Amino acid sequence: MDLTRRDFIKLIGGGATGAIIFSACGIPEEELYFQSPNKLPEDQVTGIDNWYATLGSNGEGLAVRIMEGRAKKVEGNSDYPSNTGAHSYSNEAELQILYHPERLESPLVRDGNRGSGKWIEIGWNDAYQRINDQLNTLGYDKSRFVTKPLGGRSSSVISAFSDELGNKLLSYSFFEDTNLINALNIITGSGNIPKLDIGNSDMVLNFGMDFLNSSYSQAMFGREYGKFRTSPRGNLYHIEPRLSLTATNSDEWIFCELGTEGMIASAIAYVLISEKLVNTDFAKKINSNDLSDFMPEKISKITGVKPDKIVDLAHKLAKSKHPLIIGGDTASANTNGSSNMIAIYALNLLLGNINKEGGLVLNPDSPLADLHSSRTTSSYREILSLIGDIDSGTTNSLFINQVDLNYSVSGNINLKSSLSKLGFIVSMNSFIDDTSQYADIILPLNTQFESWGNDVPVIGPGYEVVGFQQPIVKSRFSNKGRQSGAKSAEEIIMELSKIMDFKNKYSGKTMKDVLMDDAKNIMNLNRGSIRANDLKTFWNGLLSRGGWWDVKSKVSKLEKTKLKQWPKINSPEFSSSKSSYHLIPFKTTVSDGSLANLPWLQGLTDPMTTIAWETWVEINEQEADKLKIKEGDVLEIDNGNGRKIKAVAYPTPATPPNVLSVPVGRGQKTGRYTSGFGTNIYSIMNTSYDSNTGAHAWASNKVNIKKTKKNIKIPKFEGRFEETKRDPHNHIIKIKSSDSDH
Repeated sequence: MDLTRRDFIKLIGGGATGAIIFSACGIPEEELYFQSPNKLPEDQVTGIDNWYATLGSNGEGLAVRIMEGRAKKVEGNSDYPSNTGAHSYSNEAELQILYHPERLESPLVRDGNRGSGKWIEIGWNDAYQRINDQLNTLGYDKSRFVTKPLGGRSSSVISAFSDELGNKLLSYSFFEDTNLINALNIITGSGNIPKLDIGNSDMVLNFGMDFLNSSYSQAMFGREYGKFRTSPRGNLYHIEPRLSLTATNSDEWIFCELGTEGMIASAIAYVLISEKLVNTDFAKKINSNDLSDFMPEKISKITGVKPDKIVDLAHKLAKSKHPLIIGGDTASANTNGSSNMIAIYALNLLLGNINKEGGLVLNPDSPLADLHSSRTTSSYREILSLIGDIDSGTTNSLFINQVDLNYSVSGNINLKSSLSKLGFIVSMNSFIDDTSQYADIILPLNTQFESWGNDVPVIGPGYEVVGFQQPIVKSRFSNKGRQSGAKSAEEIIMELSKIMDFKNKYSGKTMKDVLMDDAKNIMNLNRGSIRANDLKTFWNGLLSRGGWWDVKSKVSKLEKTKLKQWPKINSPEFSSSKSSYHLIPFKTTVSDGSLANLPWLQGLTDPMTTIAWETWVEINEQEADKLKIKEGDVLEIDNGNGRKIKAVAYPTPATPPNVLSVPVGRGQKTGRYTSGFGTNIYSIMNTSYDSNTGAHAWASNKVNIKKTKKNIKIPKFEGRFEETKRDPHNHIIKIKSSDSDH
């Protein structure tokens, strides 16, 4: 009997809610991605579309519309637990990465001096042989590998290669989460970031985490926030030195001085314990006398928060049935960031909401022991150590995977000079950026939509989830022949390993083989969203639904907290005592700069200011009046160490007088849609880090400003058009004076 589509869905455990992502109709039996060639003949037009499930670069489950072999539209996968049908704008822009005019089509070798921009196309075998010869000459043990944060088998494959070289794989992200992971590990005893159960909480106290502008999944947090605001409505209190997008959506934004978040959390703890408002096991271990230095009236001047406000927050938390305290971003990005984060999340211990509804819901480990999420695994201090090794000659060759170090590493470091000392640089990228322009060989990469992969959500839903990613279109440059075109990073590493005679558990396999091994291991568990008697049926089910999950696989037994007493809170240190303003960098539509080459996102206006294609400085309106600064004036921002940038002024009453906020992500020197647009704020940042964890203290910069004689019109929507006049002569709505009513 033929297997119908409805029967197929039932067989693999699907349901009506995920129907849009099932694409069994019209799929060739041997593969689940569309086989039509990229360049279609004129007569090959059927007008039939299909939807295929895959993963986005931020780990969200997606459903992509394919017509005639081309990706046309991106939607959220309604079946995928993390985002349940919604998706972030960055995933919408994945289409523009796929069809970007500046994508590299073949391996390139440098022709001329580094940075000259002169390249020669070579074949893949030639590229592999050149790399092997150079590494044999320079020595494997002097090679290092730096990558963007990777998850799933991408991380496993590249880590295995780096281990064969004899060195630990480094992952780099400017907005690292080292302090967050460290604090949560101490508080919960787990290495996994728990689900922040905002949706089931009735009160959220947030220290600086801009979760509505999150790098993890804006769709996930958007869903949680929407649920939080439905009846019964929860209340959000947001403590931060800057009015961020999340602060704007809170019930109350509470200004605090930068780096004092841990003191405020400790003051709340003092009130809770001294007034005996909590009675948990952890609360019994803490003596209020140990927290006497954080009495609200003692720290009020330092923190900028009034004592009665601290007491009020403590009382509200004690009365709440499902309180949740979270923190991140600016709260973790100072020299005392680690102690801040421990104190903030320790409030959850005091209130006893660990692994409870509306609290910190623990996430279980992956069903595959060595499969992990794509969180940052290296600290900023480790990256600085690598640069020191390059300068000293300890490291002589470097692999770089989709990381623009030369753009985003602090301007206090002359990275260009360090790169010039390397004997060999290999860049793996889809584009030429500010770092790969100094490479000796560039290996072009397939995009997310052309590659195999899997991943575990960085912040899971409270149960096991493994997402699977399939190539939904053929590699765009596959028509160029086997020795040209682009490949996935994993495919490159596997083929290069074979040339270099590296032996590990991925030797002799393709990425698809590796994923099918994972699928077999999951199938053998015989539980979860998909069950089948044979691997082929299970595999098709995985790809059709975009992954596997088991809603029953929750953490039932709590690990003991590693926190024995209340943490010591260090005072924050800043870059220049002579400078007047705190500099707070923040992300906007182009993220940390990794998406700046996409004109869709460059032109997508900032939700707070409606500005696009530009770098601006948010300055207090009254402060601007004192300095005779008006909107559009070009300001010179000086970090006090000889480095300066220019950006346009955007006066606003929402910015505190001692703070300047500037978006990151623009000001690159290469690229059609990046060069000449905005300013690189990274270039004036210092290299300070938290001494406990090595995390980058990117909010510890202080600067001065100077008005230049130039003024430009800021590209924005706000204020460009007058509101359409409605019934100006009162013809429709009659207006009467109060006297006429009597």
